[in-house]
Amino acid sequence: MKSLAPTRLLLVCLLWTGLCVCDSNGLLAQANAQPQLSEQKSGPVPDYGIARMQEFMQKRNGLAGGGRVDKPVWAADGKSLSFGLNDKRWALDLGSGQVAESAAEPAAAERPKGLPSRPAGTPVRRAEQRTVEPSPDGKWKAVYRDANVWLESTAEPIEKRQLTTTGSEFHRFGTCCWVYGEELNQKDAMWWSPDSRKLAWYEVDEAGMKDYYLTVANEDLYTALKTVRYPKPGEKNPEVSLWIYDLAKQEAKKVSIPGEPMQYLYNVRYTPSGKELLVNRTGRRQNVLDVLAIDIETLAVRTVLTETQETWQENSPGMQFLSDGERFIWETEANGYRHFQLRHLDGRLLNPLSQVANYPCNRIELVDEAAGYFYYSAFSDANPYSTQLHRVRLDGSDHRRLTSSPLNHTSFDISPSNRFVLAVREQYDIPPCTVVYDEDGKEVAELAKGSVEAAAAAGFAPPEMFSFTTDDGKTMIYGVLNKPSQFDPARKYPLVIDVYGGPESQAFNNRYTPMNPACELGFVIAKIGNRGTVGRGKAFESATYLKLGGPDIADQAEGVRFLCQRAYIDSSRVGIFGHSYGGYMSALAVLKYPDVFQVSVSGAPVTDWRNYDSIYTERYMRTPQENPEGYTAGACMQFASQLKGKLFLVHGLVDDNVHPANTWQLGKALHAANKRFDQMIYPEFDHGIGSTYGMLRWEYLLEHLK
Repeated sequence: MKSLAPTRLLLVCLLWTGLCVCDSNGLLAQANAQPQLSEQKSGPVPDYGIARMQEFMQKRNGLAGGGRVDKPVWAADGKSLSFGLNDKRWALDLGSGQVAESAAEPAAAERPKGLPSRPAGTPVRRAEQRTVEPSPDGKWKAVYRDANVWLESTAEPIEKRQLTTTGSEFHRFGTCCWVYGEELNQKDAMWWSPDSRKLAWYEVDEAGMKDYYLTVANEDLYTALKTVRYPKPGEKNPEVSLWIYDLAKQEAKKVSIPGEPMQYLYNVRYTPSGKELLVNRTGRRQNVLDVLAIDIETLAVRTVLTETQETWQENSPGMQFLSDGERFIWETEANGYRHFQLRHLDGRLLNPLSQVANYPCNRIELVDEAAGYFYYSAFSDANPYSTQLHRVRLDGSDHRRLTSSPLNHTSFDISPSNRFVLAVREQYDIPPCTVVYDEDGKEVAELAKGSVEAAAAAGFAPPEMFSFTTDDGKTMIYGVLNKPSQFDPARKYPLVIDVYGGPESQAFNNRYTPMNPACELGFVIAKIGNRGTVGRGKAFESATYLKLGGPDIADQAEGVRFLCQRAYIDSSRVGIFGHSYGGYMSALAVLKYPDVFQVSVSGAPVTDWRNYDSIYTERYMRTPQENPEGYTAGACMQFASQLKGKLFLVHGLVDDNVHPANTWQLGKALHAANKRFDQMIYPEFDHGIGSTYGMLRWEYLLEHLK
């Protein structure tokens, strides 16, 4: 269940997260078509409301660039930093901290480069694998055709070799399957060695798996069927193997990898030397991860490292090689927080790098091997959503936090001398500010600063970060609340919750956003970082293990109760919307907590986890055979009879990710309970819904909350 990239301006404007695609002809398109302010209505959304959203979006975007500099350049002599600001060039004297206008840009310093990153390959459609892979030397291309692997030369005369001959619809070579593409991000299925002498590929066996049928061309005179092998939790999975072909010998051999037949083999790549093929292996529970190395000459398999968790293990932790091609930086959660280690390809743990405190790390920022430094960002401040920059030597010594402000830091630019760092710091209600720190964390200079006064002058109501203790009595939950312009605390406002909330997703980031234009429709809008989301450590992330739809939606409900203690929020007018996992949360909210939520817009919801795919669902819920109580408790249909408010179900009829049957099943349960609800089906859309979806969402919320 992966996030779809933002494709429309309204998506940015509304600050969605997770699996949601914005409307292509919705509120903003309508505002463009009817820009005149009037009291006429286009459905329940008044024209003036649409125009006001557009007006405030433009105002907000006009403030987006404040507090940042252009094209910073560290001088080769290490004495200054040159940067652009307000159409002029400036220079910071790193010794005195003085800034002066600069007539010329200094000679730039250079930083030694590490190993080249792994090529991304050509784009591929969601949940599919590439069908053509060119060799690094450009002489050949591997081709997936008719369930088999072919080799074709690029020079005339074209030579073609069919490397496999027994491929069929259910037993294929050189490709993989839908669930590997969707959940393991497996976009490739054929791999060339760096010297172009070897070619590895997948063999996937789907025999015995059940077909899933979707009707397509639903708007035509006759429909057609789309057939996918879509493994459901607890049912038969694809069986995957690896082959390696020697071009010189024209010989292919299957790799014998021990383990259960339906284990997952993924994230296939070569070591920097090209002598071994690395592959991640995990079982169906996905709580034990092995990184295996396969000798491409002998096909011997060895284990480089193993990670184990009581709940679920991250399937593809970061693994960045150093220039010797033997040592690598590894991401681990062995101590309950994401941290980094320096390891060797022979299996040795050389030393920990970041494990000096109990906080989760964010990501690798820079490795300077020549100087022996490793830089990483981490959530190491009192505010768990603020990232800070840390530095440690590659031997694990001399650990320092380089950013001293408690604000959220991003956009790091580290000087080649390793004595200074440029960073942008900000917070949900504090505009960006570009600063330079020295290696002791002392602020050297402030180069550019955004203005909160500009937002106030534009009429924006400042956002607010709030926190509350959830129903376990001990876990602190955070959220961000946005209000309309000219906010009046003496008035009563409806509250809308914008939710995704699924495992391994991020609820929000602590970046400055002066306002949410959708608030101009008269709402206060909140995002709440429920248990199960990332960035708070393994215990927080695993709180929903075996019980999706439990602590996650309880936190959303508790957050609403907390906010409704405020006099300006009307507890009788609370709405929620989301898509995919957010659609599940939205539907479950109005069913499970009918006295808290009155209105729900639920897009493409998973209404019963028995309906979703095996890899995603079993990672967090195990199988229905192992966890029947958890599956039953998390199903929306269990609570259909409790519906009191308004529920709007939206689904694409050709959704091959979250199947429309989810909505049909919930509809059937609501019918059986004699409950009324609303529904919109888009015949031509899959999991990402465009058309009028975005507009209808706000029309529905307006109609029933205002």
